Amino acid sequence: MKRDEWMDGAGLEQERPDAWIHAEKRANDHVLNRRLAWWREARLGLFVHWGPYSMMGGIWNGARVDANYAEHIQLRGKIPVSEYAQAAAGMNPEAFDAREWVLLAKRAGAKYLIVTAKHHDGFAMYDSKVSNYSLTRHANFPRDPIKELAEACEAEGIRLGIYYSHAMDWHHPDSQGNTLDYPDNVGAWDLLEEWIGDDDKRDRFERYLQEKALPQVEELLTEYGPIGLMWFDCGHKITDEQAIWFRDRVRRLQPDCLINKRLRDDRFADYGNPHDNQLRFHPVQPDWESIHTLNDSWGFRYGDENWKQPEELIDQLLRVAADGGNLVLNVGPLGSGAIDDTSRSLFETIGAFMERSGEAIYGTSGSPIGTPQWGYCTWKPEADILYLLVRDWPQDGILILPGLASEIRYARPLGMKMNEWNLPIQRLNEWDWQIDVRSVHPDAYATVIELKLDGELRTSTTPRFISQMPNLFWAYDGAIEGDGLRYDNGKRGHDASVIGRTPTPRWAGRFERKKKRRSDVMYGSPMLPQRIRPAGNLSSRSINRS
Repeated sequence: MKRDEWMDGAGLEQERPDAWIHAEKRANDHVLNRRLAWWREARLGLFVHWGPYSMMGGIWNGARVDANYAEHIQLRGKIPVSEYAQAAAGMNPEAFDAREWVLLAKRAGAKYLIVTAKHHDGFAMYDSKVSNYSLTRHANFPRDPIKELAEACEAEGIRLGIYYSHAMDWHHPDSQGNTLDYPDNVGAWDLLEEWIGDDDKRDRFERYLQEKALPQVEELLTEYGPIGLMWFDCGHKITDEQAIWFRDRVRRLQPDCLINKRLRDDRFADYGNPHDNQLRFHPVQPDWESIHTLNDSWGFRYGDENWKQPEELIDQLLRVAADGGNLVLNVGPLGSGAIDDTSRSLFETIGAFMERSGEAIYGTSGSPIGTPQWGYCTWKPEADILYLLVRDWPQDGILILPGLASEIRYARPLGMKMNEWNLPIQRLNEWDWQIDVRSVHPDAYATVIELKLDGELRTSTTPRFISQMPNLFWAYDGAIEGDGLRYDNGKRGHDASVIGRTPTPRWAGRFERKKKRRSDVMYGSPMLPQRIRPAGNLSSRSINRS
């Protein structure tokens, strides 16, 4: 089922080696910076995957369909387009309440809401005049969900984003992905270079783009007011020229509307996307967004009870913010439009955390001191404030702050008045401080310490070993040397590994200045041959002390 992930473009998005070459150009692009200003402030969004597949919930003819994601049921269940369309005609989401969805996003602390206008199944969840294959015309539902969501978002100050599957449409006879009904079509997993030289396939695919995809994008950008962003998918399946058609359409109709990387790649986008559900990451673009499900599937699936815990979701929020990105959390409503109680509870827990700690997330930049062993750090350069997001509370009540050479004016728990709650601080050496937090009551998820700097920011991102706690180096925190290694996809179970054999990943670190020390390094690799021990100890002699 791994191919489901590849089909969505996550596993096949190539990290362009020249991505950071454009960083300076982006920084000086005033139009781009103006367009991105609200998005950089937002830091948290909510995604909604909703369509006819939500009615089915991963079940077809009484049997569970073997698919990672419920929204792929037509493809993975090998359902003929006529039968899927017949089922879609019965969609009657009477429980759908746009204002309720938007208020849930607001309670979660989200600043934007992305909703699926058309997924790979080709079914429009709005009143499309381009195609009758829609909720309002094919299913005769008398309301337009996108219109109602646009109105509710405007009323509540939430930006509306539109997901549109531009590269695949399993209903259209000339698009990609459905070779069950249309055997001559481009397959769901066929790579661009495998078919682009076939003039017939290219001509037919471009007929779909001109007849349906581009006109529907135009509908969405002209009929529903200001759109904050267009969230495209599977851009690895279209050409540069075809990507330009979409980009230019968006820029002409709504110049302030953002475009995500999956239109094609970084060259056509305002911001990037790593893999779906990626726990660890190695950002290659200054502005980026990480999307995550609350359980396993994006669309609703019966029995999908593998829920992430609040602490996991909040930890991911902090990790993404500390790397300068946005987090978007997904909910899959039922076919009726109702949202389940577990999803509501998770969003409200996150919202409560953001209510008390959001100052350390909204509008912040990534950590200037790397990733401390106790948690994360964010930064507001215009205010000279660092936020320490402490996940692992020091048992002795002494928090070691590594990598900061700047002077500190004060340190205090977030939300406390100056001078009343200033914490004792002490410089340990040129690069390290300690903060006495014994008087602070730790938060259940992350305690935020606000640091006001005095003078120029001077930092080091080299991690410091802290003897009071275990020190963990993830694969994505290391530097790969040579061409034979690459980072794994960063998803659960693959979030701590690099793949390859010959070259070497390296992790730099600093030690406390003590005359004697013992350093035991534990390592593991499920990729190693069986004759090699999968875990072991390295003596301190193996560690570079520089």
